Amino acid sequence: MPALDAATLLMVLTMVDGFACVVWLLLGEVLRIAPGAARRVALHHGLLVLAWWPTLPDWTEPVLSLPLSLVCAGLLTAGVRGLMRLQHGLNDVIAVVVLGLVVQALVYPDLNTARAVLNLGSCTLALMAVADILRGTGFRFGVTGLLVLPYLVLAGAGLWRAGGLLGWMPAGMGLQGLSYNAPLALLRLVVNLGVTTGLVALVLQRLIARVRHLTRRDPLTGLLNRRALEEQLQRLQAQVDRGRTHALLILDVDHFKRINDELGHAGGDAALRHLAQVLGEALRTTDNFGRLGGEEFAVLMPDTDEPGAVLVAERLRRLLQERPLTWEDKIWPMSASIGVAAMRQQDPHGRDALARADAAMYAAKAAGRNRVQRATVARVAA
Repeated sequence: MPALDAATLLMVLTMVDGFACVVWLLLGEVLRIAPGAARRVALHHGLLVLAWWPTLPDWTEPVLSLPLSLVCAGLLTAGVRGLMRLQHGLNDVIAVVVLGLVVQALVYPDLNTARAVLNLGSCTLALMAVADILRGTGFRFGVTGLLVLPYLVLAGAGLWRAGGLLGWMPAGMGLQGLSYNAPLALLRLVVNLGVTTGLVALVLQRLIARVRHLTRRDPLTGLLNRRALEEQLQRLQAQVDRGRTHALLILDVDHFKRINDELGHAGGDAALRHLAQVLGEALRTTDNFGRLGGEEFAVLMPDTDEPGAVLVAERLRRLLQERPLTWEDKIWPMSASIGVAAMRQQDPHGRDALARADAAMYAAKAAGRNRVQRATVARVAA
C-alpha cells in the first residue's frame, strides 16, 4: 500500500475541519448548546480549512498559514474555556496569540523561526487548554485523561518541533522541514480527530444532562417538579427506615385565585416565580424545594425533626409576607398556609407523611390562612 503524501493528508484534514465546523455551528446555533464556545470552535475549524488548503502556493505560508494557525489555536483554547464554563476571561489567550503574531512578523522572512514561534505558541495554548479542562472537569481521572490527551500530544509535538527548528534538539521523527509534510499532517489529523471527538462527547453529555434536568424541573419556576420530588421523597424515606430523621412541609399560596383574577395569568405566574425565588434563597442547599402543581409547593428537609421544620416553616411564612410581589408598578401582598409533618418509618414511598402535611396545610387554611400547622396537632384537632 503506497504511503499517503502530504497533499492527500491535507485534503483529508480539510474535509474533517469543514465537517467539524458545520457540526459545531449546528450545536451552537440550532441546539443552543454553549453557543459562544461553539462559535469559537467552529471558527477554529473553518479558519484551518483556509490556512492549510492543499493547493495554496508556498509563498502564502508565512503570511497566511502560520498566522492563521496561531489564531486557530487561540480560538480552540477559548472554545475549551467556554465549554468548561470557566469565568476567567480570555486576556491570557489573546496575549499569547498577539505576542506570537508580533514575533512572527518581526522574524519574517526567517521561515523556520516563524514556524518555531507558531509551535511554541500552539504548545502554550494547548497547555492552557489542559489546565482549563482539569479545572472544569474537577480532575476526574477517566474523563479528564481522555479529554486532555490530544492537547498533551499537541503540546509535546509543538515543543519538539520548535526545538528542532531552532536547533535546540536534534531533528527527528519527520517533524522538521515544511510545515505541511506528511508526518505532521498525519499527526494533525489524529490530534484533530481526538480533540473533536472529546469535545463533541462533552457537549453531548451536557445535552443529555440538560434533557434530564428539564424532565425533573418545573418549567415555570425552575424548581423540582412533582416527579422529582417523589423520587427524592422515596430516597429520604429509605433513610428514615434506617434511623435518620427527616421532615417535610407543604405550602399553598393564600387567595391565589384572586391574584389570578386581578393580575391575570401572567401576574399569577409572576407570583409563583416570586415565591420560588424568595423562599428558595432562604433554604439550605440540602433541602429539596419543588412545585407539586398549581399554587402548591413542598420542601423536603433532611436531618430535621418536626419542631425544627416548624421553625423553618414559620421563617418562610414571615419572609413571604415581608416581601410582597411587585407587578406592573403595584405592590401585591402574598402569604401562604403551611403544613408540617415528620417522616415516619414503615411509610411506603413517604406518602403518609405527604398526606399528613397536606392535611395540616388545609387545617392552617381553615384556621384563618397565613399560618403554620403541625401534622400532629392537626390530627389531634381532627
